[in-house]
Amino acid sequence: MDTQQVIDYLSKLGNELESRRFSVLLSTVKGRPHFLTVINPAAPALSENVMALPDTKGVLWFWFPWRTAITPASDIVAAADRVERVLAEVGRPAS
Repeated sequence: MDTQQVIDYLSKLGNELESRRFSVLLSTVKGRPHFLTVINPAAPALSENVMALPDTKGVLWFWFPWRTAITPASDIVAAADRVERVLAEVGRPAS
């Protein structure tokens, strides 16, 4: 998988999540898997890392670190919806 493509998709997801009032940090340490740390600033204990890795057919997907698939990386909005549900504090208004 092209490293720049992975970074681009993680960046797009980060931009979408920032528009939903989440804090994000893209980690791109050479020689290590790239990932996006997503933090809910209204409840900082609610944070998670999101990776972009190919599935068994080579299609790039977003994944939680416990190896649960989120969505294909091409579906940024659906991925952001799912991450938002996982990290939403009680009473968070829907986006």
